Amino acid sequence: MKQKQFSFMGGSIWGNRGAEAMLVTSIGELRKMAPELEFNVFSVYPKNDAQLIKDAKVRIFNGKPLQMALWHFPWALLAAFFRLFKIKIPLPKSLAHMRDSEALLDIGGITFSDGRTLQLLFNVFTIWPAMLMGVPVIKLSQATGPFKKPMNRKLATIFFSKSEKVFSRGYISSEFLKTLHLPGEKVIDAADIAFRYEPEYALSDENEGRVSLLEKKLLDVRRDGSKVVAVVPSSLVLKQSRKLGINYPAKLLNMVLSTIEDNVNYVFLPNGTRASSDKIMNNDIIAIRAIRDYFAEELPKDVFNGIDWVDFDLNTRAVRKLIKASDACVSSRFHAMVAGLALCVPTMVIGWSHKYQETLTDFAMQDYAVDYKSTELKILKVYQSFLANNKQIAKTLTEHIADVKQSSGRQFEYLKDRFF
Repeated sequence: MKQKQFSFMGGSIWGNRGAEAMLVTSIGELRKMAPELEFNVFSVYPKNDAQLIKDAKVRIFNGKPLQMALWHFPWALLAAFFRLFKIKIPLPKSLAHMRDSEALLDIGGITFSDGRTLQLLFNVFTIWPAMLMGVPVIKLSQATGPFKKPMNRKLATIFFSKSEKVFSRGYISSEFLKTLHLPGEKVIDAADIAFRYEPEYALSDENEGRVSLLEKKLLDVRRDGSKVVAVVPSSLVLKQSRKLGINYPAKLLNMVLSTIEDNVNYVFLPNGTRASSDKIMNNDIIAIRAIRDYFAEELPKDVFNGIDWVDFDLNTRAVRKLIKASDACVSSRFHAMVAGLALCVPTMVIGWSHKYQETLTDFAMQDYAVDYKSTELKILKVYQSFLANNKQIAKTLTEHIADVKQSSGRQFEYLKDRFF
C-alpha cells in the first residue's frame, strides 16, 4: 500500500524564509494528523533545499517557473489526454509523485494580484498541471487581488473556480475575492499559516551557534536595562525605493537617530537569505549591507558600532529566536511581522501591500503600518508612537493571539476532515 503524500507549491527552505515558515508549518501540522506522511516540495531553489533538508520523507523537486511551464505542463497535458480514456501513462518522477498526491497545497503567499505580470504566469503554471491530472488544488491562506486588470481577473476567476478551496488571509483579500463571484463555499477566511509555527517544525539547521551567541548578547543588553529593537529590512523595498528615487536606508537611519539618547540598541536581521548569492531577489542580506554602508557614513562611530548586523543565512527558527530576544520589531517583511505578532513582541510595519494591513487589523494594530513611500516625518511619527506605547501593544497582542491562531487552524481542520 502506497503511503499518503501531499505536494507543495510556493514553498522553499532557502531564500524567502516566509515561504519556509509556511512550508515547515504545513508539514508539521499535517504530521500531527499522520506522522508517516510523505511530502513533495516543488521549490524554486531545489539544489539548495535538497542540501539543507535531511528528512527522507520530504522530497525536493524543481519548481522553477520555466520547469513548470516547459516540462511539467506538457507532460500533464499529455496525461490529461490519456486520462480521458482512463489510461494512466508513465510520467517523470516529479509528475508521478504529484499525480499520486492527495492534494497539491499552494502556499504562494500572494497570488493573482494586479501589477505582477510574470508572477501571474507563475501562479497559473504552478497549479494547472495538478488540475490537468485530476489532483485537488487547495490554496492555503494567502493574500489575493486586486483583480482590476482584465487578464488577471479572467485567470483568477478560472483558476480559483477550479481550486477545491481558497483560504483568504484577511478581510481585504476576502473583499477582492467577492468581486469574482465564486461559489460561497469556495472561500474560507483563515489567518496566515505561520501563526501555527513551532520551533520543532524546522527542517534545517543553519548557523545555530552564531544565532545563539547573538541571542545571548541581546538578552544581556536587555537585562542591563537597555531596549532592543529588531529591524527586518526588505530587499524588495530597497529595490523599489531605488526605482522611485526614495532613500530607504535614510528612513531607517532617522528612526535610529530619533532614539540616540534613549538607550536603545538595534539589531538588523534578514527574513530572506541567500548568503552565497549576490542576487537581490529573496535576499535581504543585500539590503542589510546597503543599509550598513549608509549608516557607517552617517552615524557617529560609537553609535554605529553598537548596532548588530546579521548578514548570514537564518531559518525561521533563528529569526524568531532573535525577535523574541528583542523588545520590539520593525519589519518590512511580511513573515517577520507574523513572527513578531505570533510571539507577542510589539511589531510595526514599513511595508507596501494590503497583506500587511489586513493581518495587523486582526490584532487591532493597523495604525502601526506605514507605507515605505511615506515621508520620513510620517514614519518617524508612527515609530515614536509605537515605542511610547510598547507595553500596551504587547498587552493587545496577547489578547488577540489565541483567536488568530485558531483562525489559522481552520485550514488544517479542513485538511484533516477532507483527507484523514
